[in-house]
Amino acid sequence: MLVLVGLALLAVACQGGMEWTKGPVQQPNYDLSLDAASRASRAFEVIHRHRLEQEAILDPVIDPAETYLIGPKTSVIRSARGVLKSKLTSLNPNFAAVVVHYLKQLPLEPGDPVAVAVNGSFPAMNICVYAALEAMDLRTIPITSVSASGYGATDPDFTWLDMEALLLAEGVFSTRSVAASPGGENDMGRGLPPRGREKIWEAIERNGVRAIRTGSLEESIAQRMGIYHDQSGGQRIKTYINVGGGIASLGSAENKPFLNSGLLMDLPLMNFPRKGTMMRMADSGIPVVHLSRVQSIAREHGLAIEPVEMPEVGLGDVFLKIAYRVDLAVVLLIVYLGICCLALLPEVRRRVAPGERNRKR
Repeated sequence: MLVLVGLALLAVACQGGMEWTKGPVQQPNYDLSLDAASRASRAFEVIHRHRLEQEAILDPVIDPAETYLIGPKTSVIRSARGVLKSKLTSLNPNFAAVVVHYLKQLPLEPGDPVAVAVNGSFPAMNICVYAALEAMDLRTIPITSVSASGYGATDPDFTWLDMEALLLAEGVFSTRSVAASPGGENDMGRGLPPRGREKIWEAIERNGVRAIRTGSLEESIAQRMGIYHDQSGGQRIKTYINVGGGIASLGSAENKPFLNSGLLMDLPLMNFPRKGTMMRMADSGIPVVHLSRVQSIAREHGLAIEPVEMPEVGLGDVFLKIAYRVDLAVVLLIVYLGICCLALLPEVRRRVAPGERNRKR
């Protein structure tokens, strides 16, 4: 009985040693993730400096980190209501590392074409996607929906296309949209005031981006699929990344609740009211990275929710995760099993010995 109590106490001591020695462990692709997040951070800084030089209006109540990546709640190019908490949570360069984490689970090689759908709703997340793809040396093919939900890139004179052009001019990224549409209802700007649609077409024209002008959502989806194919040079698209809830990507607002966030190797088997570019890509066997439900993604990867200051590069479970020391666990297990054998061997012999004597008789 005393032997068993002693072994139990030893097991507790071993567990205590494991708890005492556990600490931060670098996660796979640490250096690549750090590179991607650093690129995103630099992009944030460039936009901040540019807007300061322009003496742009800043509301510190809704943008406490003074990023200038939080736009007005309402504007002529606002396509939907926005959730400020989600927009603030997206202001984290470490989301670029999360994108790297998703993409490294796929068999991608440098130069592989990646189709991307972005819009004005989450400019910070767009930046993180570009940063991750360029850090991995992948060929990015983005198509933009210019309109934005509240608190996104809702300044009609500084849309996502303008941010993209600035980052290209400053040498932060070499990526820019190959085409752009108004977004909003039916991807035609429906629901926006006429002045809003005018401002969107002006933004597309001044940034020299190919305009997607169609008479229906089906036409817009088909045109996007054609552009992705043409821009890939006929090479198979290796993955599709969607940021936010652009209607041309989702196909229908009714589809949104059935689509999980993160890396999706396939989509649910269901009768979608309309299949957007995301579903059509998935139907072709192309993996999808769906960056929606920002707060959920942040919690999953240990990123701050609604930070009031810009998070430092390298923070989050995607970089370092508290874990037990595997080497110590193996040593303690071997030692514990050895002690168990030594402690219990006399008892085993004692129980076996009477049986042997009986057989001899």
